[in-house]
Parts: sequence; structure tokens; C-alpha cells
Amino acid sequence: MTLISLLLVLALERSTHKTRYWQAEFYVDQYLQFLQNKNLISAQSNLASMAVAMVLPALVVGLLLYSLDAFLLEFIVNTAILMVCIGCPLLRESYRGYLQAASRGDTEATHLYAEQLGYPCDSNNSFGQCLVWINYRHYIAVSLWFIALGGAGAMFYVLTRAALGYLSQQQSALFPQWQKVMDAVDWIPARLSSLGLLVVGHFSRALPVWLGHAFDLRGSARSLVTDVAEAAEYVEDDNVTCTEAPCTMVRLVKRNMMFLLVVVAVLTLGGVIR
Repeated sequence: MTLISLLLVLALERSTHKTRYWQAEFYVDQYLQFLQNKNLISAQSNLASMAVAMVLPALVVGLLLYSLDAFLLEFIVNTAILMVCIGCPLLRESYRGYLQAASRGDTEATHLYAEQLGYPCDSNNSFGQCLVWINYRHYIAVSLWFIALGGAGAMFYVLTRAALGYLSQQQSALFPQWQKVMDAVDWIPARLSSLGLLVVGHFSRALPVWLGHAFDLRGSARSLVTDVAEAAEYVEDDNVTCTEAPCTMVRLVKRNMMFLLVVVAVLTLGGVIR
């Protein structure tokens, strides 16, 4: 049923406009606001309290579904949670706006849309690499955690990611520590995702890059994913007014998602995943 959930959710996410009630940000923002109002989290929170606050909802959902032991109900709830957790409608709209602005030669608008998509960034990524990272954070990583732990896994990843954004916004001293937590959460998904990029991209050119990052315990997930993507799909030097590089990278990550679905299908047929 994991494969069916993924296929159903991805098809609906691509073909429909998700209202705010089907977007993770709506519920995450309310949850964080609730915790803040109750003084359960703040800019001065310690690592343990923040971790408990982010893990607890996913743990409760996972235990409830496990205790009910109702296959159909579990499938429906897990699919609904995945539909909420996956995707980034606002960022997708910004990307569409970027393409439209670039096609009509509106340089100022392309810069504004690129900024909404996180370019330029502190990681010195190209615009195409920024799009690869967005896809990883909102699609691939969520899908991998869903495959591993169902809806509870997807919820856990989204909450952990949201906590990083919250601490950054609050300029909390806890941010560097939580970044390490996020790197640990991303450690396996980033390596699996980038391994997929090798298969669907230029394998021989990207393999040395993957090997250089894969066993580095101190390296960031972003560096691994974006560096491998750049090597796997060669494009000319990026320019924010150009659509070739970002579109090429978007096609690469779409192929990577298709590869992930194929792997899940094979594992399902083999009885490894149900």
C-alpha cells in the first residue's frame, strides 16, 4: 500500500491545487504557535525540549495507528498525512512565476522570484541547485521517511524541518545544534537520494563526487545532494535570467522521483515493503 499511497498522492499533488488545509505549513504554524503560547518552546529552548515537541505528534500518530491494527484505516490516514506533508505549493507558484518572467524577459521579476526560491543562498549554490534542494526537502526526503515509517515518518520529518526554520527566524542560539540534528535526520535520505541521481544522471562523472561526500560524517546533506546533482547533469554556468539550467535540474529530480517509485515497486513485489 506504500506504493499506492505515493502514486495517488503524487498524482493528486501535481494535478490539483492544494488548499491551505492540505498544506503542512498550515498545521505546523498552528502547532508552533500553540507551543509558543504555552511557553513550551521559545528562542531560549534547550535541545531536549525542542526534540520532544517535534517528535511527540509523530510518535502519538504512529502508536495510535499501530494499536488500532486496522489496515484500511491505516492506509487512509497515512495517505492523508502524506498528502499534507509532501510538496510546496507556494514555492511551485514562485517557480512558475520565474519561468513566465524569464520567458518575457522581465529581469527584475526573475530576481524576485529567485529570491523567494532561496537564491542566492549562503551555500553558494546555483539557482538550479537551489531547486534540487527544494525538491529534496519537500518531496524526496518526505517520501523516504514515509516509506520507512509511514505517515508518522513523514510528519516527523516535516516537523523537524519546520523547527529548523522556526529557530532560524527566532535567531535562537539553539539553531546550530538543531542544524546538526537536521543533518542526522537527513543523513540516510540524502545519500539514497543522491545515489538515485547517479543512476538517472551522468553516473561516471557523479560517482566520484558521491563517494567523496557519502562517508563524510561532518558534511552537510545539502552539499551532498546539490554537488552530486551538478555533476550528474551538466549545465552551463547558471544565470538567474536563464531557464535552461533550472529546467535541466528540475527534469533531473523528476527522473529521480520516478526512479524512487520504480525501486519501491520492485521492493513491494519482493515483499520487502507492504
